[in-house]
Amino acid sequence: MKKLHLASAAVVLGLGLAAGIGDAFAGTATANLSVTATVDASCTINTSPVNFGTYQPTAATPTFVSGSLTIACVKGTTPAIGLSGGSNPGLNPGQRAMANAVTSEQLSYFLYKPAPATPNTCTTNETDAWGATGTERLQPGATATVNAATYSICGKIPAQQDVSTGSYQDTVIATVEF
Repeated sequence: MKKLHLASAAVVLGLGLAAGIGDAFAGTATANLSVTATVDASCTINTSPVNFGTYQPTAATPTFVSGSLTIACVKGTTPAIGLSGGSNPGLNPGQRAMANAVTSEQLSYFLYKPAPATPNTCTTNETDAWGATGTERLQPGATATVNAATYSICGKIPAQQDVSTGSYQDTVIATVEF
């Protein structure tokens, strides 16, 4: 009988501990824990080349091509996208020149912003020069999501430039300000 009584006491004690008996608190106190974060405006930018391919100096019409740039900004950020004048900036807005590494001759070209209604499409009618300052920058407005947005870079080489054979190249810096 003594063994049964001890076993019963052990079970009761075990159940009491499991139920929280023995946790004797004198009272409780609470405090608010502040949890904060800051999201700063930020953007990333990537480009794909403007490749005019083979230019024909004897052609009577300009050569038109497009490249693109892609930006991804934090929601609510208002980006402004600029293109530098390149290594050989021209006198007119949007005008630049590619240089021949052997002869130092220059092949003039222009970069234009796409029409606001069709930011992913270039036509032969673009006239809004894409530069690095003020209204020459592309200003698409505040971003509604963090998703990337792609914009065409519309390129034009004027017809009948008197240049030598060879490869021509320029480097333009694309910048997104936010």
